[in-house]
Amino acid sequence: MATDEDVLTSLDHYDNAVRRVADDFRARGAPIEPRQVRLDDLDSIVVDYSGVGQSDAYLGSLPNVASVEEAAVELADLLQEEAIESGDVLWPGCLPGHSHPPTPRLANGTAVWACPKDGIVITRIG
Repeated sequence: MATDEDVLTSLDHYDNAVRRVADDFRARGAPIEPRQVRLDDLDSIVVDYSGVGQSDAYLGSLPNVASVEEAAVELADLLQEEAIESGDVLWPGCLPGHSHPPTPRLANGTAVWACPKDGIVITRIG
């Protein structure tokens, strides 16, 4: 079970990571814009976001993480899935000739967008 210190440390990591993820989503014109992370009433970490043509919403409960890089991967993955489920079919292909979107993951301790098919790193998240 996570301690209060673990939760607060994770919250700090997510707070730093949300800006990076928001920059990537904004740069590609995604219909979802992450706003902030916070603790909900049950002390779970959630991310608030807004979407085009919809009221503000939130997603959670985010897992505890040990670094900002892990937090960036968790946020990017959760928000990318939400964007795609909400009809964002314009997510660019990850590499020339690939129709699937890139996947967030850790590569050598850094949060990156990578090809889910062959693992090629495309760019750093943020």
